[in-house]
Amino acid sequence: ILKNDNWNFVGVYSDEGISGTSTNNRDGFNLMIDLAKLGQIDLIITKSISRFSRNTIDTLTLLRELKTYGTEVFFEKENISSFDNKIEFVISVLASMAEEESRNISDNVKWGVRKGFKKGEFFLNTQLMLGYKRDKDGNVYIDETEAEIVREIYKMYLEGIGTPTIAKILTERGIKTVKGNDKWNVSGVVGILKNEKYSGSALLQKNMNPDFRVKISKVNNNVLPQYYIEDSHEGIVSKEDFKRVQQIFADKTPRQESIVKRFRNRDHYTKYSGLCFCGVCNERFRHKINNTGTPYQREMLQCTSNESKKVCPADTLFISAFEKIIQKQIKLILQNQKMFLQLAESAFINDKALLSLTKKKEALEAKINALVSKLEFNDDGTSFSTLVISEIENKLQDLRIDYSLVTNKLLTEYNFDIKFDALKKVLKEIKDLNGDYESFDYKKIFSKVIINSRKDIVFVLNFRSNIENDKIKNTVLKDETEHLIRKTTIKTNHSIYI
Repeated sequence: ILKNDNWNFVGVYSDEGISGTSTNNRDGFNLMIDLAKLGQIDLIITKSISRFSRNTIDTLTLLRELKTYGTEVFFEKENISSFDNKIEFVISVLASMAEEESRNISDNVKWGVRKGFKKGEFFLNTQLMLGYKRDKDGNVYIDETEAEIVREIYKMYLEGIGTPTIAKILTERGIKTVKGNDKWNVSGVVGILKNEKYSGSALLQKNMNPDFRVKISKVNNNVLPQYYIEDSHEGIVSKEDFKRVQQIFADKTPRQESIVKRFRNRDHYTKYSGLCFCGVCNERFRHKINNTGTPYQREMLQCTSNESKKVCPADTLFISAFEKIIQKQIKLILQNQKMFLQLAESAFINDKALLSLTKKKEALEAKINALVSKLEFNDDGTSFSTLVISEIENKLQDLRIDYSLVTNKLLTEYNFDIKFDALKKVLKEIKDLNGDYESFDYKKIFSKVIINSRKDIVFVLNFRSNIENDKIKNTVLKDETEHLIRKTTIKTNHSIYI
């Protein structure tokens, strides 16, 4: 692209490790399409149809849509353009072949794996298990230091110690989790207690992928056959202890059953995950439920630093209060939408990172023009040596690459048109909800929420995802919301950082 004087490079759009069977989660690809719709891309060059998309319907739909915006797509391997008259027939055939190739690869891999399952063959992933390691030849062996921790977990549970207490004990003793974390949680302990592999057996095909085009694994609820392999490897705990632990899990009280049901259906709680942060210690707030299944059940947000013991001064915040606050803040945005969009536009245009990149781009452009002028001056009769010309050309090439990288970053990460258009769409979506935000993902409009205290909360607009908490100043759309903590009335000041 850089060698073609008739082309202006406007970015590389890629999604590393993402399948082309669906456009979902292909952020780079979707951004490229959005830019084309805005008239910022005239020509897209891609290696092959299979790299563009392996879904026939997606391919044809996108090519037709791009054509209406005057954007051409050229496929290098097939040497065809989306502007060719017979492109739809060719694309239908080739895209169908690419989709079928994906299906065949998926089916072949699954067939091989399931064939191995029938023979009792499987791969023990020691990286996700405490107590198992592999030697330099790939053979599995038991790490006795870690294995002793596993045995102790089973022993504590069989002696009547609950999983939350076990997690607390392991954390206080400074024992690392299998991922090397200092803090243990209940799910980590339960995962060890329920994993049959610690007893030397293996249940194969617990999960399944029902559609090769959607890379989402689901629990195999009697859809495909499962295979239980006894004595597949050396166990860390006895089979008797493992069975006793499973029996304890099976004999649940009604309260425990409600907890299990809640953990099996966690969709409601994802709206808070990764959204709220502590303004004191910068750790995340998590959604916690106390006294589950009782008249005293309470849902709250708690700083993760305080899960085992109180080490951060941040207080918990009831979910009911948080919902009241966030919904009032959103209502304030809608009531002042024109001003809000003007403030967002001003903030983005004056963003320090954006201004710095723009300045860098201009400086590179000036250097490139100066070197081009030197070469043109040489063509007019000034004789530079071959060595000097070569040095100028090499430097010019390096500058053009740097210029392209800066331009690409401006187009992909700091594209105001895309971000502003997305913001308007979200505001329209919110308005159409008419105050019913039960299923609305708050991360569509806020990148994070800083809970400084029960009396001070700041909402950060979603194109400010990398902003540090201590850099947040001059917030707007300020308001105050009253809510009860037990019998005490709390007034929370809240605002938006744009």
